[in-house]
Amino acid sequence: MSGWVVVDVETSGMRPSVDRVLSVAAVVIDDDGEVVEEFATLLNPGVDPGPVHVHGLTPALLAGKPRFADVAADLARVLDGRTVVAHNATFDASFLASEARRAGLEPPLERFLCTLDFAGRLHLSTADLKLVTLAAHFGVEQRAAHDAHDDALVLAGVFAGMLRVAAAKDVRPTVRELAGMLADPETGFLVSRVWAEALAAPRLWRPAGRLKRGGGLVQGMEVVFTQDVDRDPEEIAGLVVESGLYLADRISSRTSLAVCDAPGAVRGRAAFARKKGLELVPFARFAEMLTDVTPGRPVAGAQAVDSAQEALF
Repeated sequence: MSGWVVVDVETSGMRPSVDRVLSVAAVVIDDDGEVVEEFATLLNPGVDPGPVHVHGLTPALLAGKPRFADVAADLARVLDGRTVVAHNATFDASFLASEARRAGLEPPLERFLCTLDFAGRLHLSTADLKLVTLAAHFGVEQRAAHDAHDDALVLAGVFAGMLRVAAAKDVRPTVRELAGMLADPETGFLVSRVWAEALAAPRLWRPAGRLKRGGGLVQGMEVVFTQDVDRDPEEIAGLVVESGLYLADRISSRTSLAVCDAPGAVRGRAAFARKKGLELVPFARFAEMLTDVTPGRPVAGAQAVDSAQEALF
């Protein structure tokens, strides 16, 4: 049995806790990237389908279509034992898990791989990591953007290209286990338990400012990982916290440095960090620096991450 199944969903909105899946497609590929099985269906969400101008799925088109519970068994059969591959995979996985919970069922997937993260690790020479951009880069024709079936077929072709590049560069993708994820009670989005705990760790040290070129780490510094890193940030998330540094998901006025293995990248956090004058530190170098962290100034009591972290430049 092939180990990969490429999945895409179209949804009525952006919050798995309240929005619904309108269509789902799953494309099974073999180790050579060839499609060996396909599953695709429209779904009646039982609610307003949301931005019709984006996905083109009108109430009339979805009326009479099966509910998620009606197709859950067939979808689970296609996904069973396989690694789900999706672009921004936590989005698709979160929606599938939420739909399963509503139906009183177990989530149909066990593990997933995010091609958005995978592409960043490959250091591709693209302006961004959008599916349409990657499709053009790998010469994959896209016929109908925001159509779940076509998007899944396109991503299958893109993923096959990414695997070839990864083999040449000796890069291994990160696979997340659903058992290691938590669902945010408000949004329904899945987040790694390891990462969630690291982000929520008490802030025992006063903000230590920005890393200076040639300088070392100081307790109280805040670290952001870009998409362009050679290894999984979760490998050292615990060590970062134990060393007295803080993790954040986005660059803000508190950010001290960005971890990046492609300092010349013209996209995403790497470009934004460079624009703001932050030091870009390679993953391996950052891991070395964590062995020698200068003591910081303690605060009176542990402080939770507040809204100031969310204030972007």
